[in-house]
Amino acid sequence: MKVPVGWLQEYVEIDADVQQLADALTFSGIEIEAIHRLGLTCTGVVAAEVREVTPHPNADKLRVCRVFDGNTEHQVVCGAPNVAAGGCYPFAPIGAVLDRGEFKIKKAKLRGVESAGMLCASDELGLSDDHGGLLDLPAGTEPGTPLETLYGEPETVFEVEITPNRPDCLSMIGVAREVAAVFGKTLKLPTPVVSESGEPVASSVTVAIESPEACPRYTARVIENVTIGPSPVWMQKRLELAGIRAINNLVDITNYVMLECGHPLHAFDYALVADGEIVVRQAKPGETMTTLDEVSRELSPEMLVIADRQKPIALAGVMGGAGSEIADTTRTVLLESACFTPGGIRSTARRLGMASESSYRFERGVDVNGVEWASRRAAQLMQELAGGQVRPGVVDVYPAPLEPRTVTCRYQRARTLIGTPDLADETIRDLLTAIGLTVTGGNDEACEVSVPTARLDLEREVDLIEEIARLHGLNQIEAKLSAATINPDADDRDARRVESIREHCVALGGHEIMNYSLVSADLLNQFGIPEPERVALPHPLTQDQAILRPSLVPQMVDTLGRNRARQIRHAVFFEISTVYAPAPAATPEARPKETRTLSVGIMGMPEGQTLAPRLDPSASEMFGFIKGFWERLAEAEGLTDWKIAPDDAPWWEPGLGIALRAGGEVIGRLGIIRKGIRKAWRLSDPIGVFEVALPSLIGEKDSLPTYRAIPQYPSVTRDIALVCDQSLPHETLVEVIWKNSPGTLEAVELFDLYEGDKIGAGKKSLAYSLVYRSAEGTLTDADANGYLESVGQVLKQELNVELRDR
Repeated sequence: MKVPVGWLQEYVEIDADVQQLADALTFSGIEIEAIHRLGLTCTGVVAAEVREVTPHPNADKLRVCRVFDGNTEHQVVCGAPNVAAGGCYPFAPIGAVLDRGEFKIKKAKLRGVESAGMLCASDELGLSDDHGGLLDLPAGTEPGTPLETLYGEPETVFEVEITPNRPDCLSMIGVAREVAAVFGKTLKLPTPVVSESGEPVASSVTVAIESPEACPRYTARVIENVTIGPSPVWMQKRLELAGIRAINNLVDITNYVMLECGHPLHAFDYALVADGEIVVRQAKPGETMTTLDEVSRELSPEMLVIADRQKPIALAGVMGGAGSEIADTTRTVLLESACFTPGGIRSTARRLGMASESSYRFERGVDVNGVEWASRRAAQLMQELAGGQVRPGVVDVYPAPLEPRTVTCRYQRARTLIGTPDLADETIRDLLTAIGLTVTGGNDEACEVSVPTARLDLEREVDLIEEIARLHGLNQIEAKLSAATINPDADDRDARRVESIREHCVALGGHEIMNYSLVSADLLNQFGIPEPERVALPHPLTQDQAILRPSLVPQMVDTLGRNRARQIRHAVFFEISTVYAPAPAATPEARPKETRTLSVGIMGMPEGQTLAPRLDPSASEMFGFIKGFWERLAEAEGLTDWKIAPDDAPWWEPGLGIALRAGGEVIGRLGIIRKGIRKAWRLSDPIGVFEVALPSLIGEKDSLPTYRAIPQYPSVTRDIALVCDQSLPHETLVEVIWKNSPGTLEAVELFDLYEGDKIGAGKKSLAYSLVYRSAEGTLTDADANGYLESVGQVLKQELNVELRDR
């Protein structure tokens, strides 16, 4: 926001120089990004009356003007479209200098006609960037008046960065309040007073709010018998310095009041509002309207509009509609001052690709209790500068008035948080009062603070303490070295376990990645994640970040795909982050369920798996890689009691997806990404991914590993091969083997899997190695053979398998 310092001085006395003022505001939290000197960049330019305009004999777009500068008439050739006899414009005679001395006016001949000077547009004088036509000087300006007399010397303008939580500072008065608080000055506010006459406004205007949740307050005033014309030079200058082009007195007044108090206004031509009826409602499906920029826009039911009895006449808080705007023929104004909720305005502006000074402020929040003041201030200026007659009263629809909130501030808590043990109670109260807060009571330990509705950011005690700190001066707070305090009762087991998981993933060859928590609906649609499992933002900034991610898998595949597109063929990635699920209870207070989750993705041949790294792994090999990663990680983290089960998640290749279970619950999923999904990233080879909830890995384990003596006796290995139905899970076979083996069984490993014509359709052959070891002595061949034969008989009886001779 641009803040002319001269305009600022109307509300607060400023003794400091420009740099001191900028430094003080920056230290208080209102950052001054740049300091400009803006204004006239010319010398010798005067006001002049155009007495006659005739066509140029040799050019269709040029005119020959007879110009009077107060002493002499001059012939000037001009190409501006708005030059007219009787108009008063800036005139640069021969010898005048423009563009800070870079351009001196000389006698010239344009297309065969002599020109003794130049009529000037606003940008040629350094007043703005507008080159749409000559600068209209106010009626009554005496020819020959130097422009310095009208516009004064160049002024200092601050370019201010206002953070999103401080919409109260998006105005001259808001910044002036900060200056007054920092320098201990008194804030001087205008007191709008209007003289009312005629029929009450309620007799000719009605207002109905059909969407009070989107528009908590709407006011309307009527100003009659206005005269449209240029604004006074002082108003034009202030608007131009603040970055807004002057248009006419009525439009300029609404912009001026918006810059002054931060509250956007809109002026309708009352004659173009059907029956004087205002309805604040949601747009109807398929409804369209043409906005002031002459663009026809299709509306959706989420958008709030201002309508009359027949049609929408404005996009609430964003832009007015063509057909009800102020024009040269306007004689009666219907003045709107309202409050719209930020989310709805933000959504409308983003959907339509529109942004305005008005929407910028409504998106951040305006003071609902400042609505009437802004309306009264604009009515006062329209009365003074446009000759308007203000009808008595105001139509003010305010269904649920908002009261100032009360927050308790404890003195000692403030001193402790800020680090200023000597800050007096009285000083704390004075600092809070300086920014417009009201200290309403309290005791020796705390005070009660009434927070005005304009300060949307002050909700808690800590917010008040932040205000105290910045007003006291952050540079006055003594710098101290940070000191760590050991808390013997602190429980950081979860943090240590997460760090352990991270270290183990790195040890297994993984590289950590991080993705945004917000994803697009298109990405989730690719993976078939249904809408009931999604948590959508009500008003997303972009459609690419509209949903809180319900799973890490889509972004893991996207990351692998992006790396493949950059010629990375082999990668092992992992991510530790949060996934979100809809709240269990559908109540306004319910929050989405959050689960810390680990995801691992493998692409290509993991390092060390082959001597020919250019070869792509098969689907079964990739399944082995990703499952092996999980098994080693689970083992390292002490999770041994886990099982697998078939999983039908829509992103797995058929038959190559499993659910990971522990404690009777599904804790994660593992498998190979379906080919149809991989195709979107041009991933032709298999991609292995697993996702597991971190709480299941963290568990309750927090003890040191139990010591196990090094075996003194050798192990004995026996292999068993069998044929079974393809539908029989490997997990079931292993479970039966363990259940029916003696305590000497140390390990069961699957080392061969075969499916083919040699063993018959619907069958598969599996081969296992069983490792036996006794802590009491060396096992004999007879012992091992007996164990194996016993297990084989149980497998035949319970699972109907066929044992094979190897």
